Amino acid sequence: MDAEIAGRISREWGVPSETIQHFSFFYENSIRPIIKSNFLSHLVTTVENMVNDKRSRIYLERLRKSNLSNTGRNELRGFLATKTFRLYSIILEPVNLNRRATTRYHPSGAIIYYNSRYEEKAIRILIAHEIGHIVIRELMEDADTEQKANLFAFIALLDKNKFYADECDKFVFSDIQIFNDIMSICPTCRP
Repeated sequence: MDAEIAGRISREWGVPSETIQHFSFFYENSIRPIIKSNFLSHLVTTVENMVNDKRSRIYLERLRKSNLSNTGRNELRGFLATKTFRLYSIILEPVNLNRRATTRYHPSGAIIYYNSRYEEKAIRILIAHEIGHIVIRELMEDADTEQKANLFAFIALLDKNKFYADECDKFVFSDIQIFNDIMSICPTCRP
């Protein structure tokens, strides 16, 4: 972090420089490595949410037809409606495989195992391909083939590429701009 910005944060927000250094160190060493390993996280989360929504609708319909008491029915309906209760999750798991990647399904989701020895670009392609299998199976209910998973990977990565090419410049700011935006948007207590 730039020393000038750190000084302004310290003065404007009353945050000691040690705290700024501690937060920066924590982010760099604890959060950023995990972000980096969550390949295609927007795609993974979107597919998870779509499958969760589909399964919630199915369970809600079953619930409506069940003999469960009104109290039990309302409790379950409440869990499903909160969207914090997950019926389906996708886990990305780096491993040393003899193959490139594979997906293992279980009743509450899928685990994508990918070969951790590949470079980042190849891993992203492998994960997009495996997400394709999940989309075909869970959302499209179509015959799953390697060609269709490749097609999904192509379309998803093309969209991601277009986003990076066309949209990212809207989200790149100088550190002073980020500081000023936070000052104008977020509530703060002056020391």
